[in-house]
Amino acid sequence: MNDPSDESLLEQLKKGNTKSLGILYERYKTLLFNYFLRCTRDYDTSNDLLMETFERIYKYCHSYKAIKKVRPWIFQIATNVLKDAYKKSNQFDSIDVSAIEIKMVNSQESMNSNYRNKQLLEAIARLKLSQRNIVNMYYLLEMSYEDIASTENISINNARIKVCRALKELKKLLKNSEL
Repeated sequence: MNDPSDESLLEQLKKGNTKSLGILYERYKTLLFNYFLRCTRDYDTSNDLLMETFERIYKYCHSYKAIKKVRPWIFQIATNVLKDAYKKSNQFDSIDVSAIEIKMVNSQESMNSNYRNKQLLEAIARLKLSQRNIVNMYYLLEMSYEDIASTENISINNARIKVCRALKELKKLLKNSEL
């Protein structure tokens, strides 16, 4: 049995089939939640942002143009939700990075690996929200420059530049660490 494409699910949603929104939710909930969690470093806020994203997907599904891919369209909505939440509260940049908990899936990972992951997460947490978003999109969500450009409403070259600048800033933050 073939799963319906994201595009066909969105077309069904536009026609009033709300079950297709549930399927989209199941496909994207973990990816979006992790995206929000990496940006906000707050579990409850990430859940709230996830719900807000799917409310907007439902509300604005009629604005989706079939010429675009669904994934960048969804991440554009998610990024807008994140930006709106950030405007309401500057809490994301004021979180104490020492409060970040690193939960390793594999308990057999060495302490050195834990330390390196913690250093990397702390460095990412020190980036500006816009740079954190770009790093998350490119490396953690594995979005292409084209998808990032579509999500951020910028040119592909501008997306490349933003990724490069975010990485340079991350490199500066990691300079004195052992990574």
